[in-house]
This record gives sequence, C-alpha cells and structure tokens, in this order.
Amino acid sequence: MAEWDELDVARSRLPVGEHVTGQVVRIPRPGAIGLLVDLGQDVEGFVDVLVLPHDPAEWPSVGAVLTFEVLQHRPGQVRLFPLDASFRSRTYLPTNLSPEKWLALKTRFPIGSAVIATVTHLFTSNREYVVRFEDCSAALEWTGQAPRVGATGRYTITRHLDHTRRVVLTPADPIQD
Repeated sequence: MAEWDELDVARSRLPVGEHVTGQVVRIPRPGAIGLLVDLGQDVEGFVDVLVLPHDPAEWPSVGAVLTFEVLQHRPGQVRLFPLDASFRSRTYLPTNLSPEKWLALKTRFPIGSAVIATVTHLFTSNREYVVRFEDCSAALEWTGQAPRVGATGRYTITRHLDHTRRVVLTPADPIQD
C-alpha cells in the first residue's frame, strides 16, 4: 500500500524526537485546528491547536521559520511540537511528569538500559503501539506485522526527549506472546 510506504519514508527521514526546521505555510481556521508547516519533504508538518497558545494572536504567523520536535507520524503528516516556548500553550504538556519526576525517570532508565515492557494499546491507523514498563509508558511505531496487545518484549532506551519528557524505546528482540 503506497500510503504505508510513504509513512515508512517519513519515519526514516524525520524520526520521532528529531528537531526539524520548517516554515508555517497555512493556518486554517485560527484557534480551531492548528497550523501547517512546510518541512521541505513530501510529508506535511502539523501543529495541533492544543499545543499552541490559547489566543491565536500569539501563534506564529504564516512565513515564520521555527524549530520543532517530531511527535508522531500519520499517513501524509508529521505532528510537531514547537521548541520555542512562546508558541506553546502554557497548560499543554505531552506528559504529566514534573521536571523532578522527569529527572528521576532519566536517572532510573539511562540511555542504553534494557526494560521488559507489555503492549497495552494498538493504533492501526498509523501503525503505532504503546508499551508499559514499571510505572512508565512509551509509544513505538511498527512496520510489517502488528504486535498483539498483552505481548511482552525486551526494549532498549535509545533517547530521552527533554522538551516533551518522553522516552524513546527500540525493540531489542521480537515481542513474545
């Protein structure tokens, strides 16, 4: 399916957690949807209204060039998080981790550490799944066969995303049923 091939290409070019520069190209229905970003790729960037300031007058204008963190992939779209705090909602947080809890999590699970995690949710619309390990969770993307909810596997902590306080995992071995 061509749509999945494009999704895989976007994931390899713009992996979750990467910082990318893009230009705001459209703001459909200011205050209601979000804004669209040209990333210089075949795929379009999108910043959700929930991430942006409540007052659309505080949003970046069309033509503004900003740096973003890649949050997620959907067919034909890369969801983005503005790194400039002035263009973010003061109430939106991708996670509920305080700075102290985030530091404790990074200390407890340093990059390179291995964890055993269980698949808790599966999202077939964009081939994404969520795993839980201890009192933490992380979202991953899959290609090929979908994992099964309830399956467990070994994962390696490969990145800490400080702006969004998320952990990036990579499967260390096939998921077990």
